[in-house]
Parts: sequence; C-alpha cells; structure tokens
Amino acid sequence: MNENHVLVIGGTGMLSKVSIWLADHHAQVSVIGRTQEKHSDLMKMAGDPARLNNIAVDYYNLDALETELKRAMDKHGPITLAVCWSPFYPAVERISRVITEWSDRWRLYHVKGSRRYFEDEPLSVPASCQYRSIYLGFVMTGNGSRWLTHAEIADGIIESVKNDEDGAVVGTVHPYEKRPC
Repeated sequence: MNENHVLVIGGTGMLSKVSIWLADHHAQVSVIGRTQEKHSDLMKMAGDPARLNNIAVDYYNLDALETELKRAMDKHGPITLAVCWSPFYPAVERISRVITEWSDRWRLYHVKGSRRYFEDEPLSVPASCQYRSIYLGFVMTGNGSRWLTHAEIADGIIESVKNDEDGAVVGTVHPYEKRPC
C-alpha cells in the first residue's frame, strides 16, 4: 500500500502508533492533534520525523481546521487516505468536503466508540469518499470486561486499513451490557 499523503485525526494520542505505522508505509502523514507537546512526543517516536506533518488545531474550530487542512494539501498534495478519531461529526464532514475538493477518490476510516455501533447518527460524506467504519469495543475477561488498550486499538485499526475492512470491530461490542463502566 502506498499513498502519497495521508491524514490522521487524533493521531498524537491514542492513535500515535497508527500515525507512526502510516509514516513508515506512506510518503507523508499529516497528523491533527490539539497540543504541540503531543506532536513533539510523536516526532520523538518516529523513525523518519520528516514524514510527519504536525497540525496543532482543535477540530471543534471548523474554520481553523479547514485552513490547516488546505495548507497541508498545498504543501504535500491531495489526501488519499484519512483515519479519523473524532466524535464531532461536523468536523468529519468538513474534512470530507475539503479533501474531496482536492481528491477524486479517497478512503476514510472513521474510528468510533462502541455506543455508535448500536446508536449512530447520520454522517454525510461525498460520493468520491470510500467510507469505512471502525468500532472500538472492549475485551471480556474472566471476571467481567475491560476497555481496549491504546496498543490494541492501534493494532486493530492498522489491520483494518491493511485489509481495507468496512464495519470492522476492534475487540467486541457484545454483550453490550457487559462493557466496562
């Protein structure tokens, strides 16, 4: 798999391993996160930090998000793949619209919590976007259940991207009433 420019939203925290993996397998990875400190930590983990383009912006600020996304595409070219961990659907829709202005065909892996597996709100994405959902569940244990670790989440997302899976579940979402509180 070789993409020229990929995007990771939330890629400085829980998805930092995904950002690093993508940087190891793609030409350029733009990473959206809120703090410069976490971007600095991500750069220290990278084998080739030059392949990471850090975008410190809060995705709740839609105008700043759009400006920074356009700036990244001006510099690194159209985005052909995006991995997005954002519960704020207006940001996902804005990102989708902006990427579509630059890219004829691209893929979006939308990472969501387990609740959205059962109760999701509609999301509008352009026809040029190949939309994929990745749901984050939990792990059953002998005495109950636990949430997934960041490593388990990242490994599951990486496998979903490698296999181009739609509707993937990392961990389990059943029985939902057994999820950790």
